Amino acid sequence: MPSFNLVTEKWVPCVVKGQRYECSLQEVLVRAHEITEIYDTSPLVTVSLHRLLLAILHRNFGPQNREEWQTLWVGGKWDESKLTDYLTKWRPRFDLFDDHYPFYQCSSIPFSELRDKRQKVYEIPIAKLFHELASGDNVTLFDHTTEAIPRHIGPAVAARVLVAFQAFALGGLITRQRGEGPSADNAPLVKGAVAQIRGNNLFQTLMLNFHHYSASDEEPFAFNADEDIPAWEKDSEMRAEDRRPSGYLDLLTWQSRRVRLHPEIENGEVVVKHVVVMKGNQFPDDFNLRAKETMLAFKKVERPRKGQAPWEPLSFSEERALWRDSLSLFQSVADERIRPKILDWVNDLASNDIIPPFATYNLSLTGLITNRAKITLWRHERLPLPLKYLEDENLIAALKQALDIAEEVGKELSHSTWYLARLLVAPEADRLNQQQKVDVQRLAEHLTPGCHYWAQLGISFTQLVTELAEDITVDGQTARYGDKTISWWVKEVRRAAENAFRSVADSQDRSARMLKAVSRADISFRAGVNRVLSKYENNEKKGGDNV
Repeated sequence: MPSFNLVTEKWVPCVVKGQRYECSLQEVLVRAHEITEIYDTSPLVTVSLHRLLLAILHRNFGPQNREEWQTLWVGGKWDESKLTDYLTKWRPRFDLFDDHYPFYQCSSIPFSELRDKRQKVYEIPIAKLFHELASGDNVTLFDHTTEAIPRHIGPAVAARVLVAFQAFALGGLITRQRGEGPSADNAPLVKGAVAQIRGNNLFQTLMLNFHHYSASDEEPFAFNADEDIPAWEKDSEMRAEDRRPSGYLDLLTWQSRRVRLHPEIENGEVVVKHVVVMKGNQFPDDFNLRAKETMLAFKKVERPRKGQAPWEPLSFSEERALWRDSLSLFQSVADERIRPKILDWVNDLASNDIIPPFATYNLSLTGLITNRAKITLWRHERLPLPLKYLEDENLIAALKQALDIAEEVGKELSHSTWYLARLLVAPEADRLNQQQKVDVQRLAEHLTPGCHYWAQLGISFTQLVTELAEDITVDGQTARYGDKTISWWVKEVRRAAENAFRSVADSQDRSARMLKAVSRADISFRAGVNRVLSKYENNEKKGGDNV
């Protein structure tokens, strides 16, 4: 059996001074202060590798309190001897192809196909582990590999995709053994937008996501210190079962599938073409990640459907950019929304002057959009994160006002587009019949000015977040934000809306009927936008308060 040990082999994709290198686990942790970032073409891999590294760091360095965290932060790098001792002790468990404890896999799963009257276990193409590659009836996102000609990959790539697959495996029908159910649930991160704070180098990034970890303080949640261990330290092989995480390390290294990579020798090199994937651990129906998973924000479901959790992760949507929900990322509101726990911890550090309270970092957001156990697309967004947003209610109020302005104008844009569609479908009708309503709605959805509007505003929003935090006026004991920035934002919103409506108008033919309809809709559009924005523009002329 070949060997590929992740402790010493190069497989973690890193960026150092603009150049891409692959590092071993030992190197990436010891040299974290010299590495700019971990970067893989798949953001799912990037996220998952960070969580793997965090599990190793938590196992060795806590931190059990702010003081321990501060000592590590000031030191600027990890204790090499402590990491070396740990990785040396557990080195056999990090071998990708070990006979007894293959990393993130189950050794009892056979390579070859088994058959009997009631059971089938099949090897499948390795492409099944890549969310971005073609396999079966999955949507082809970036690749045209076929199962008739299976892709083969080297051990380094296999290790990366394996780590990501355990965190992002989609639910659905799955190969099973006798007595197991026919389907598996989603892996823990599938439904959410995973938030990670980015620092100036990998050490800072890992530290900023290095949450308070203490059994006595029940942080990040209640657990038994003797039971919470990462996946590779477990002696017993994983079974297909419903269970609760034994702690945060268990959650970070959650094994959602039983997997076995099948290594082969081709032209003298080790490659992987096939893999067996079976049901692994999944959460009980009454378990919820809220208040446990540190990298997800949650929203309360007002009227949960049968079987739906009362709190669900904030997630990506095809129709709605995530920055429009930035309030849910920056601020928790009782019985309404909960920001990622890691932001609570960073805010605690800033409030105690352990990190600069006025610092600005970046918030990286990564996730999938799925439909019926298939991936529609993935998203990776970054937002500036001035730490003042985590604490200052007045600043949050100013941001909310800016978002409300954009939403109100967005509604006017949608209404005017619907009105244009109505003029084109039934210009003379006083009332629409049912078929006309359907036709108008379809045409309005086809015109879709919203995608242009929100895309343009998304670029401006990055600037808004940063400048709003710096645009402060102190009046007595009250801090007021946004006197200048909100006025600038109003202009950006107007410009984006006008450009979006113009893009719809310019895409139509130049017939007299069309020009008449566009003219009437344009009058309605401008009147609606003026109605929304005039009060803010008047405030600017008067020098009045915006918040």
